[in-house]
Amino acid sequence: MAAKACTTLAVAGLIVAGAILVPIGARAIEVKKDLYNNSGPAGPSAAGPAKENPIPKAAAQQLSDTIASESDSYVSDESEKKSSGKPYVDLEHAKFLYLPTMKAGHWTVLAKLQAAEYTPSKSGEGRGRPTGKQKILVFNYRLDGGKWTEVEQPKWEDVDVTGTAAAAHK
Repeated sequence: MAAKACTTLAVAGLIVAGAILVPIGARAIEVKKDLYNNSGPAGPSAAGPAKENPIPKAAAQQLSDTIASESDSYVSDESEKKSSGKPYVDLEHAKFLYLPTMKAGHWTVLAKLQAAEYTPSKSGEGRGRPTGKQKILVFNYRLDGGKWTEVEQPKWEDVDVTGTAAAAHK
């Protein structure tokens, strides 16, 4: 399913507006509890207290577990690319972005992992040489009756120089 231009612009606007970007640990995607509030990385705004996450805590944890499980295959794929000397995306050092919205009476969440692309070194040691490109892996889920269902398959997006999602690639 292709993303509509207005959806891409809305997501880009949310990113620019100060959505939460938090680095994650190596070889696993861990969604930290502080990602589930709307206060941003700098803490609550001066205008008032932090807003609570509108998604129930158990559902938020279930989503975190689902994304962690599903992202493992992508981390493995990128590691395999690195081992074979092909350009790879360093998902082990990705930034996590979590965008919940209410659509048609259901919570939907875009969960994004953004990371730099590298060309591996000939020795296979270290990260290699950065290509200057950034990629985003986008997961799209909807909460149906207490269970998260995938709205569409995860997809890769390129990031343009301004840091917004530029174009999806397959």
